[in-house]
Amino acid sequence: MKDYYKKIDKSFFKYGITIPKDYVQYFTYENPVELSTSRDITIIWKKKEYSARLAHVDRKKGDVHQIRWDNNRKLLSSLKQEFIQSYFAIESQNFAAKEQKKYYITNLLGGSQEVIIFKPLSIGTIELETFIKIETPYDHTFKRLVEENVFGWLSDDKHKQDIITKSTGWLDVNELYKHEEQNHVVYYLVDEENKQLYIGSAIRLGDRVKCNRSEIPNWNKFRYEIVHPKFHPLLRAIEYHSIMNFARFFANNGKLSTLKLSDYTLVNKDYKFYLK
Repeated sequence: MKDYYKKIDKSFFKYGITIPKDYVQYFTYENPVELSTSRDITIIWKKKEYSARLAHVDRKKGDVHQIRWDNNRKLLSSLKQEFIQSYFAIESQNFAAKEQKKYYITNLLGGSQEVIIFKPLSIGTIELETFIKIETPYDHTFKRLVEENVFGWLSDDKHKQDIITKSTGWLDVNELYKHEEQNHVVYYLVDEENKQLYIGSAIRLGDRVKCNRSEIPNWNKFRYEIVHPKFHPLLRAIEYHSIMNFARFFANNGKLSTLKLSDYTLVNKDYKFYLK
């Protein structure tokens, strides 16, 4: 099989890549993908597996084969953080072009061009490997911006009205130190042993979320949602909206009528924002 060395461009961070005609046979393993269809494949990246698609797309200038991962947010985020220099440069140029009402085509200088290798391993498996990566003194900061989806709401018009820019899965209490600097969040704490849930908001997560909170001292899991900067003034209202919704389903300490659909109890007691 023949490896494909791909320069990072705008499309790489949007949907995936278009396979050059000369390489299609190596990625299909001579098992054709019918026009206007796709098949599921596995991407191996940093020893983890991610779902993706090998698609055969009909275009005005002719049909093309693409490797697409636009629906895999975890892979997209990981690739953005790995090639953070390219992502930052591309999004910065793209944002500037939009302000000038111009269409942006990737235009990175040779000395700032990062490269990734695509290695077809089997008919359904492709491995990715970094070939050229450019380090900068600001990588840590840029990665934080990616984690908080700053470029997403800056450059993507369709997300400008999104209230939440990032929503995490459930995390273990031991991982709290990795997330303490997250800003303008609504957070959820769970005590699995005592079956309790607490909801709050914070301008800085680490200032509010700590072990042994009096409201829920034995919490062991947490998750949070980052609020779009446009809606920062509504942070408290978004928190209470979540509290009220959970209270109508869960047993609660606010003495609100509820369906009690779970054996968990919402331990929040403050509902005054809505009870006026």
